[in-house]
Order: sequence, then structure tokens, then C-alpha cells
Amino acid sequence: MADPHQKGLYSSNNPKRFWRRLAWFAGIALISFFLVGASHHFQNVPDQTVHKSQIDKLEFPPLELKSPQVPESETEPKPELEKEVYRWIKGDIARNQSLSHLMSDHGIPLETVLELVKQTRPTYNLSRLRAGQPYSIKLTSDDQLVAFAYQADENRELFIERKGTEFVSRLIAPDYEIRLEILEGIIQENLITTVLEAGGSYQVAIDLEEIFAWQINFFKDLRVGDSFKVLVEKRFLDQEFSGFGKIRAVTFQNRGKNLDAVYFKPEGGHGGYYASDGRPLKKQFLKSPLKFTRITSTFTHKRFHPIYKKHMAHRAVDYAAPRGTPIYAISDGEVLSVSRNTRSGKNIKLKHPNGYESSYSHMSRYATKLSQGKKVQQGQVIGYVGATGAATGPHLCFHLRKNSRSINPLTFQSPGGPELEEKNQKAFRLLAQQEMQALNHPESLKTQIG
Repeated sequence: MADPHQKGLYSSNNPKRFWRRLAWFAGIALISFFLVGASHHFQNVPDQTVHKSQIDKLEFPPLELKSPQVPESETEPKPELEKEVYRWIKGDIARNQSLSHLMSDHGIPLETVLELVKQTRPTYNLSRLRAGQPYSIKLTSDDQLVAFAYQADENRELFIERKGTEFVSRLIAPDYEIRLEILEGIIQENLITTVLEAGGSYQVAIDLEEIFAWQINFFKDLRVGDSFKVLVEKRFLDQEFSGFGKIRAVTFQNRGKNLDAVYFKPEGGHGGYYASDGRPLKKQFLKSPLKFTRITSTFTHKRFHPIYKKHMAHRAVDYAAPRGTPIYAISDGEVLSVSRNTRSGKNIKLKHPNGYESSYSHMSRYATKLSQGKKVQQGQVIGYVGATGAATGPHLCFHLRKNSRSINPLTFQSPGGPELEEKNQKAFRLLAQQEMQALNHPESLKTQIG
């Protein structure tokens, strides 16, 4: 039997319930229709229009950028690489000082020096260093050679630096600033010591001796109390003193005699030194073939020979000097002979104009490329002091002859040199007046041309 309540629920005999249910189904149908229509509508609207209306109405806040998290160990500053520390050694070449001696004094091995000389030879010959010339050595903290600089001559500096395993060299002409300074001193011991005490260098002393080489024999004429005053160039590079240049003028009092000299270079000619009245100081012969030594035997017709043990004529002068001291040709000339014998040892003879001859004995060695017939110039190195032949110690035995007759070199008066040409005399007088005024009145240096 059917449930009377179930039957009554779906029965059309209940009109009120029937219309409520019909209205409910109609509402459901209407809502479904609306939703389907709306869906079709929005699918047909372009995306760009929808997005554009949304963007126009949105305002974005500024972005806040945050650094990425880095581990603490990576944010600490990295330590800088340790920089190489170099040191410079500066000075002047000492008398008879070779490159190997100079370098060994600062711990540089001989192998390095030999390689330096070999690789530099195409640029400059380092086997001959001039006393008084300034030098600089650059070393690492463990004394490895980095660079070497040397004042090769008046206008050029030799600069060598290490590039890997090689040394690269070049001659440069630095743009020096020239300042003038006055050096003065009174002789107490010798010329070199006095010049150094006055603030000069070995080269200044050598130049000073060469200027008056024809007027003063510095082996026998120099006396305690003699004095000098020198106007000399000082060279500066980047405000740092880089050595002495040319002596511009000098006065010298020797044994009560006043001497002076001024450097003058005629236009288009060679420079030289002249007395303040215009007389040339250079003569045909030097006063001596050596520098800074002493006389052990003078010119005499009777001398007891220390080896042959008898009295013999000694028509020459013996100059004692350390082995290896340079020997200079006393005048322009030609090589007559380069020989060796048991008495004179290694010996060179030169022929000079007007019948003069000179000879040099007991050498340790000859200058390179010197042979019979070669021309030599006054002041050119022809050999080096030694003790070859009949000698008790290193010295030079020097002979001077004219027309085969021996001459006493210590009393010989050399013929004069060439005079200034008339066209240059006015320019020289003006220069000499300025330089002498600077020596006598140092305040006038402010107006001198550098």
C-alpha cells in the first residue's frame, strides 16, 4: 500500500504546492539561461580591452630592490697583493773602479755583471767606467739587479733595465735643468780631497786638473795653501740632483800665481778653455801623461838603479801609480811602435809634429786596437800602468825627445795652441766678463743664463 504522504506530495490535487514547485523550476531555468548567455558575451570581448581598463585604474608602489644574501666570508675585503719594494743606490764612480767591483760591493754576482756587459756591448762598452761619473743601481728587496743608469758622457745617460731574463739598454739625452753653483776650497792634502770637501765630485776634480794641465804640474807644482773657485753646472732631473756638468769658469791660485779659465764654444766650432784675456790654455803637450800620482825618479844624468845596482843616466821621469792607472798621449801623433823587452817591459813610442817623440814603459797592458801607424789624439788613453820589465813596482817611465835628444819633461815649456779667431773675440770677451763677475760676486748668478 502506498504511503498517503508520498502520494500527496506529487498529487495535482494540491494546487498551492503545484504552483510553488513550478515557480522554483522556472527560476532555476531562468538563472541557467542567464549564466550561459553571460559566458558567451565575455568570451567574445577582446582581452586587450579588458586588460587596458584594469591597468588604467591600478597604481603600483615603487619596487624595493634587495641585495642578494651573500655569505659573510664573501663580503670581507680581499687583501691587496704585496707590492715589490725596490731600493736605489746612487754615487760616483771611484778612481780605478770597474763595473764588477762596483756591483760586487752591493752583492750582485759576477755572472750577472758579465751578462750585463755582454748584452749592453752593442749600445755601450761597460768595461771602461770613468771616475767621477754618477751612477744609479736599482735592486729588489733580495738584491736582484733591476736597472742600472750611468752618465756615459756630457750629454747622454746609459740606462739598462731587466726585461725577463735579458737586459735592455739605451742611451738617452735627459732634459736636465741646469743650475750654476760656486765651489771653492784651499788645498790641504790634495786636489781630489779638497774638491770633495767643497761639495764637488771626482769628475769635477779631474776636469779641473785637465783645464790647467798645461799650466800646472799637479804632481810637483801643487802646494798647501793653493786655492780655487769654480763656477760649475749642476744638473737636476725632476727637481732631483743628477750630477755635475761642465765647469763654466774657474780661478786658481798656485804658488802665488793667479790663473783663470773660461769655457767658450764658438758658433760651429769646438769648445775649449781660454784665459780671461782670450789666450788659449791648451798647448801642444800635456804637462804629464798621468793623473794624481807622485814622482819617484826625476830627470838626471846619474842615478843608482835599484835593479842593476849601478849608477846610470835616467833621462826620463818615473811616475808611481796603482796598477791599471790610465796613461795618456801627451800630444797628437802617430804610433811608432808597440813592443816589449826585458828592460822597458811593455812599451809604446809616439811620434809628434815638429820632431818630437815620447815613450811610455813598464805598462801592464796596451789600449785596444793600438798598433804601429795608428793616429792618436792628445789625452787619448794608450795603455795602463804596470811593472813589466826591469821594475820594482807599478810605475810609468816617461821619455820625451826632440830630434832624438832627451828633454826634461818637468822643465819643458810646451808650444802654444791655436788662438781665437778674430770673429769670435768679441763674443768671448762678453762671456768672460759675465763668468768672472759671477765668480767674484756670487749674487750675480741670479742674472746668469742657465
